[in-house]
Amino acid sequence: MQTNFFRKRSVLTKYQDLINKINLLEDKVRLLSDSEIRVKVSQLKKNYSQTSDLNLYVPESFALTREASLRSLGLRHFDVQMIGGLVLNSQKIAEMKTGEGKTLVATLPACLNAITERGVHIVTVNDYLANRDQVSMGQIYKFLGLKTGLIQAGMSKLDKHQNYQADITYVTNYELTFDFLRDNMALNYNNVVLRPFNYCIIDEVDSILIDEAQTPLIISNNIDTPVEKYLVTCEILDYLKRNVHYKVDEKNKNIILTDAGSKQIENILKIQNLYDPQDPWIPYIVNAIKANTLFLKNVHYIVQNERIVIVDEFTGRVMSDRRWGDGLHQAIEAKENLPIRQKNRNCSDNYLSKFLLALSQIIRYDRNRKNC
Repeated sequence: MQTNFFRKRSVLTKYQDLINKINLLEDKVRLLSDSEIRVKVSQLKKNYSQTSDLNLYVPESFALTREASLRSLGLRHFDVQMIGGLVLNSQKIAEMKTGEGKTLVATLPACLNAITERGVHIVTVNDYLANRDQVSMGQIYKFLGLKTGLIQAGMSKLDKHQNYQADITYVTNYELTFDFLRDNMALNYNNVVLRPFNYCIIDEVDSILIDEAQTPLIISNNIDTPVEKYLVTCEILDYLKRNVHYKVDEKNKNIILTDAGSKQIENILKIQNLYDPQDPWIPYIVNAIKANTLFLKNVHYIVQNERIVIVDEFTGRVMSDRRWGDGLHQAIEAKENLPIRQKNRNCSDNYLSKFLLALSQIIRYDRNRKNC
């Protein structure tokens, strides 16, 4: 307990020393003209290119950003907001209450890391926030001579590439991850839109790294789907009895077909082998039974506009952009007498949490390598 207390005091002392240095520069920066401030930023870029040590320029960069904010937006960063910016620059989480100026705080480390000329990503949870923050905070960056980019859904590859080349780019967590997946599938370097990762600020970090952490992000293509097999197997269930022809493992959400069940189905279909690799029926049978015994309407899914929409079992929220794989979604569509949509084949996938963890490791490795 005592150790934690002294550690906390030492961290606060470290930040307070930097705040004092920033405040001492405020009067000098206030006397500079607008063009002189931009010259100062250009000089910081030049100095960094020679030293590769960003810590040397924290006080001056923060002081310049504070003055730019005051002149362009009429908003002056308070000392507590300066501490928030220093925390973010130290690659730590800064918790702030609503109304304390989180958006403004992010401009401090963003401008500092932009002088590396290797790009800064500011990740938000939706297109509206990305657009709003880029427009409002973009006035500060423009005042300092920095370029800003904005990534929105539906943009062309060329537009995305140009916006990712900006000093500071606003983007949603989903767009950034999908662009990363698409870049890894690209066969030509000209189709790559992202630049190498350098520094990233995540807004609403609890939502992105906890609530959305296990959301699978998948790029897929349509493949041929044997619709008739889903319809036939759905009708076959009328001739099967639970615990006689099949058993249900509810804990593991699995189906076990008995010998009696296999024979019954083979007789109905007039085939010799359910497991024939040339014409397999077993996956369709298993999915049909799963759909009718383990997946319940208005519990695991809802029907909306003639489509099956998954309900998250942990949050209760609907996930209209997700589908069950391996033919299960089609089996549930057959069960509900809905149009059966094409199956998808995953071309690339990742989890948001894994991607951001990998991103942090890439950035940390690259920074350590440059400081060697």
